[in-house]
Amino acid sequence: MITSVKIKFDKLLADTGKAILIRVYNQEHWLPKKLCSCLITNKKLSGKVVIPAWLAIDKGFVFDESDADTIIEKHIPAKVEPIITEPKQNLLR
Repeated sequence: MITSVKIKFDKLLADTGKAILIRVYNQEHWLPKKLCSCLITNKKLSGKVVIPAWLAIDKGFVFDESDADTIIEKHIPAKVEPIITEPKQNLLR
């Protein structure tokens, strides 16, 4: 399961106190700053930002596992048997 995605954008158009406006493939998208991390821009104001996967899907961004920032795999731990199954006699009163 992919939890966050790195999105490459063409240009950072605006930056308010609570959101950023980016252009991706000639479409403009507002992203809330509190959900963005690792915002990196260059001198031409293009760059990358990491956002949650659900937000990327909601905005219509196309991504695959190579764009994933965090991947959580399903893990089922092995069952561990208890070491002591019956109480020792010297511990009973």
